[in-house]
Amino acid sequence: MEKLVLPLILLVIFSIFFVEAVAIVPKFVELQCKRTRYPNLCASSLAAHLNPKSQDPQEIAQVALKVSIVKAVYTKNYLRIVSKELEQKKTKEYQVVKDCLDQMSDSVSQLTNSFKELQRMKSVEYSEGDFAWCQSNVQTWLSTVLTDSYICMDGFDGYPMSGKMMAMIKARVLNVAQVTSNTLALFNGYAAWHRANSNAGNGGYGKKEP
Repeated sequence: MEKLVLPLILLVIFSIFFVEAVAIVPKFVELQCKRTRYPNLCASSLAAHLNPKSQDPQEIAQVALKVSIVKAVYTKNYLRIVSKELEQKKTKEYQVVKDCLDQMSDSVSQLTNSFKELQRMKSVEYSEGDFAWCQSNVQTWLSTVLTDSYICMDGFDGYPMSGKMMAMIKARVLNVAQVTSNTLALFNGYAAWHRANSNAGNGGYGKKEP
């Protein structure tokens, strides 16, 4: 059953993100993206997929997570193609690409786990202890994706691969790291907002910043 869950989740996400469109960035999204390390990338990657009127921090974090999943899956598929090509040619670069593919596959799993955990965090039945546990899980998994991405890129040092192929791999892996860094920042913002509003008992994200 677990093996079926992952493809179904990815199918839903890809059906939403199949077409990337240019969209006007809502002011609220722009403000939240200023919290991230890559604010321009954050705004451009989220704008087309968010309700322009949304001021829901969980929705923003969830859409950011979907973006990370899509980028990671695309990169994983590209690495699989390159890996097979290098294996057929029996080049020494095959192993480092295969290692990177394994790390990116792990990243897709970590991101998918994060998506499922964030879905569970919507439950009104969750206690603050449950929320804190889920928060820790998501933060750990997203941090692992960042670690995997940078280990992958560092692994190519010293390998005389084709300049174009090397640049393409590094660019795609770096993009996964950047959007995931943004996702982690937005998720942390959502978690802080949740704690603030749980303590206050009321209030809105648009009125009180985390």
